[in-house]
Amino acid sequence: MENITVLAAFLGGILAFLSPCVLPIIPGYIAYISGITASGQQEKTFDWNVIISAVAFVIGFSIVFTSLGAASTFVGQFLQEYKAIISKIAAIVVILLGIHFTGILQSEKAKQIVGLILGLTLLFYGYDYYTSKEIFGTGFYVFLVGVALALFYFTGIYKILYEQKTTEVKKKPPGPIGAFLVGIAFALGWTPCIGPILGAILLIASQQETVAQGTILLLAFSMGLGIPFILTAAAINVFFKFFNVVRKYFVVIEFIGGILLILIGILLMTGNFEKISSMLG
Repeated sequence: MENITVLAAFLGGILAFLSPCVLPIIPGYIAYISGITASGQQEKTFDWNVIISAVAFVIGFSIVFTSLGAASTFVGQFLQEYKAIISKIAAIVVILLGIHFTGILQSEKAKQIVGLILGLTLLFYGYDYYTSKEIFGTGFYVFLVGVALALFYFTGIYKILYEQKTTEVKKKPPGPIGAFLVGIAFALGWTPCIGPILGAILLIASQQETVAQGTILLLAFSMGLGIPFILTAAAINVFFKFFNVVRKYFVVIEFIGGILLILIGILLMTGNFEKISSMLG
């Protein structure tokens, strides 16, 4: 596993933090796990109780995410014989998650866009077969992307990713231990924005050679999500100024994030992801 792969996972965590269904709820989580409201925090420049609770919260969801990474790699090791096919399937899923993340499936012209993509992938398959004479060449898998996208959209499966799933805790958590448990609950639930990014990184983790590599990959994602959370807890008043600027660009952030996922999927499908990782690692 190359350094660039770990960096990509870390940046994925930051992107998840900046997403429009995570960033706005961060102050609420901080207030809940610490018992201090945003207005109360503004009276202090630094509060160790808030920091400790925030760290405990991050440790909680990091344990869950890294465990998922280890499990993905462990299962992937048993399927090494089918790694080539699995990597293609993983690439298709990552591309679908990327398209979902751009938000185009919620646009008024989503049906036409999906139909256009399906048609273009079919044309590409025809061209690829005509030039290479391979039925199951690159064009075939590109066409599968179009077919999978059509099924993903027209069956309504994509709507599941737009549902907000959370785990509610009735009682106020008792300090760091409670914050740790809420962090676990946060990870066991998911948001529409974390789901696609986390899913893509888990698919990459399943392609790693050792369980340790998959664990490191998800640990990097957790740190990308967790470090900004801790910094926010340390200076919640600064966060609100930052939030007021960033929220104007939520649509752009989602679209860019989606394009990046699509590019990663294309690199995985063509086998160039590992080559680029080796060059930059």
